[in-house]
Amino acid sequence: MACFTKIGTPALALPALLLISITVAGCRKDAEVNATVSAVDALTTELGRRIEAAANPSDGVDDAQQYLDSRKTEIAGKMGALKSLRDDQVSDETKRKMASRLADDAAKVGDLQVKYVSRSISNPDFKAKLDKLVSDYQTLLTR
Repeated sequence: MACFTKIGTPALALPALLLISITVAGCRKDAEVNATVSAVDALTTELGRRIEAAANPSDGVDDAQQYLDSRKTEIAGKMGALKSLRDDQVSDETKRKMASRLADDAAKVGDLQVKYVSRSISNPDFKAKLDKLVSDYQTLLTR
């Protein structure tokens, strides 16, 4: 221990190095990004599940819309926090994963329009409800 106090620099270098590493780690927001993307994934899965589990897809769309409406404020806040992050606060790998997963989620919800196209053609009310659900979801992710 005497050599650390004699030289002085190593005794100061370790705390300084720890402080710098904590500061750099504190700047990274990968965990926050991953948590938000997971919340969007869960929302997306639940929307589809509610429509597909319903005896009548029209009732399922109503249920999914209510669920989306109940989560809008929470998800919008998380998406807003993502958009406020500086580019250097998120690793390139996390950015790629985020973009891929959000695109996949948007495609899953958009695919509902394809899946239910025959019902939409024969039922304009159903089409309007499904279009609103998809539009509200997309707005939530892009706003």
